[in-house]
Amino acid sequence: MKRIVPFAYAINVYDIDIDFYKKINAKYIFLDLDNTLDTHVTEVPSERARNLITKMKENGLVPIILSNNKEKRVAKYANSLGVNYLYHSRKPFKFKIEKYLKKNEIPKENAIMIGDQLMTDIRCSYRLKMRGILTEKLWPNDQFVTKLLRWLDKLKRKRLKKDNLLVDWRVIYGRIK
Repeated sequence: MKRIVPFAYAINVYDIDIDFYKKINAKYIFLDLDNTLDTHVTEVPSERARNLITKMKENGLVPIILSNNKEKRVAKYANSLGVNYLYHSRKPFKFKIEKYLKKNEIPKENAIMIGDQLMTDIRCSYRLKMRGILTEKLWPNDQFVTKLLRWLDKLKRKRLKKDNLLVDWRVIYGRIK
């Protein structure tokens, strides 16, 4: 269980106050695409995704789209937002993301990963020794591949909630002076 305990929990990425990232000294925000920023059937960013990315940029944050999905889908979405991206990132494995971090000289202590899956997003952040924020999925439907992991995710979330290990980002924000 220790390997999949998130740094923080949020209902969704849109719920997190921009100042929270600043308070925890996170400049680079790695955002999972499917079911975190938008649904997996959304081809272009929603208005709220556009607004979030704009707000992040205006506040000196660097949003980066991170997805296990195909280049065509991720590139189209990320390019329309004017942000960098990694496709076929192979989460929960860290190699491709670690290579990106080194190439772009991104210190892990100034980065955070946000995603809707414990077994891919949060496990990957743990392996990278990077903070991770777990969200709920935005849409009830999943891609076929994702469905296979959801049942395990559901069991693990239930255990994390029972053990009070899902700490809301607001609680962490309130602890920071």
